[in-house]
Amino acid sequence: DLDKRLCHARKTWVEAKEKDIVFGKDQKWADVEADETTFDRMDLGNKAPDPKNPVVWEQWCGIVQRGHPETLVLSRLSPRESAKRAPGPGAIRKVEWTPLAKKWLQDKKVILHTDSAKSYKTRVPGVLHDKVVHGKKRVKVKGQWKWKSGTQVVDRAWKFLKDRLTINQNAKVGSSLLRAKLRSAQYQYWYRNQDMWVASGTLCEWLMTKFIKKPSQ
Repeated sequence: DLDKRLCHARKTWVEAKEKDIVFGKDQKWADVEADETTFDRMDLGNKAPDPKNPVVWEQWCGIVQRGHPETLVLSRLSPRESAKRAPGPGAIRKVEWTPLAKKWLQDKKVILHTDSAKSYKTRVPGVLHDKVVHGKKRVKVKGQWKWKSGTQVVDRAWKFLKDRLTINQNAKVGSSLLRAKLRSAQYQYWYRNQDMWVASGTLCEWLMTKFIKKPSQ
């Protein structure tokens, strides 16, 4: 239907344009936030490889520069299966965070704000890490130490995306439709401060140039 086509069109745009994102290009030591979240879970039941851990998760990592919603990048993770009663798959693993940090942040001279998960402690050249404890960071204001929210931007981004996702039997863990819907929500987040009609027009024109060969001049 039309909604699915729009989601897939936006997904194509986002996955192409996301490659051009550069953190910290407009300033040195820009503030960048990183976090992971889950969008859905599925109990595999007797089809699970390990009966004790039958639940699989749709978990993604997000990185965004403060003040620049158009820099939100998303990466799908591969968390371990969990027990039925587990509240989630756990924090991002070091084996997954390290290549993401090197790809997007290495030598960019940014200040990285994350929660206190050990995986984020990976040392990356050109990155200063300001870890957050329970969603807050400790900063010095007029000679006094105070707690200040640390990952509020990416937290709001997660809420924005989840508010625009509809999880059903067709859009579920591992499905291409769920990924398309998530990328579509990412597209909306990028352009949330712009005229969406203009953005959609640019998207349509871009798609036309991809699928229709222009006549020779």
